Amino acid sequence: MAAGFKVRRIKSEVSIGDRLKRTRIRKKITVADVEEATKIRAKFILALESDSWEQIPSEVYGRGYLERYSEFLQMDDDVMKQYDRERHSYARNCVDAKVEFAPKARRLFPRFQLTSRVVMMSVLAIGILGFGTVVMQEVFKFTAAPSLEVFAAEAKETGTSDLIISGTTFTLNGKTAIGASVKVNDLTVPVDQQGNFSGAVSVQPGVVNAVVVKATLPNGKETSQTLSVRVSK
Repeated sequence: MAAGFKVRRIKSEVSIGDRLKRTRIRKKITVADVEEATKIRAKFILALESDSWEQIPSEVYGRGYLERYSEFLQMDDDVMKQYDRERHSYARNCVDAKVEFAPKARRLFPRFQLTSRVVMMSVLAIGILGFGTVVMQEVFKFTAAPSLEVFAAEAKETGTSDLIISGTTFTLNGKTAIGASVKVNDLTVPVDQQGNFSGAVSVQPGVVNAVVVKATLPNGKETSQTLSVRVSK
């Protein structure tokens, strides 16, 4: 030591790449592990660890990769602060250099992460949607009028509601909504569990007979159809 002077060792700052690599090795994480977790290609991970910024596609990608990688390694914010210091220093001293450091910007690499919370919320949303669909179907069934189809096997149809039969009695068949009751000219006819019904109807010859078929649900909603029936001469 020279007289009147103290010799002090100057400690240089470890580069960003060295810090990344040392942290990864210390945590026993492979480059492949990093690639799978961060979706950063291995060649760019190695470029970050070797401070080879010229191998990064652009300055925006450079900062984004670094931020994502350092977060994965659970490194403190000092990494990004060091990045900003080196970026400003490089910009002042190497204006014409090819290497570009990324400008400070918001994170550009948001990633969807499938967590247990996301799964639970998705299942809950699907359940609510399914339940709502069932409820709407039941409400529609409750508020809608019953369907009604009628026909006579013995008749020669000349229209949807104009029938010609050969005798004074014919069998009226039909189908309605499940749970509905059916009356033909105010007389109740039996309806099976599938909504099918059948009943004998008597008519007068020489006149046009109006046969009124009415289906009614327990909620009071009803559908009716009137047939004009004539007996052939």
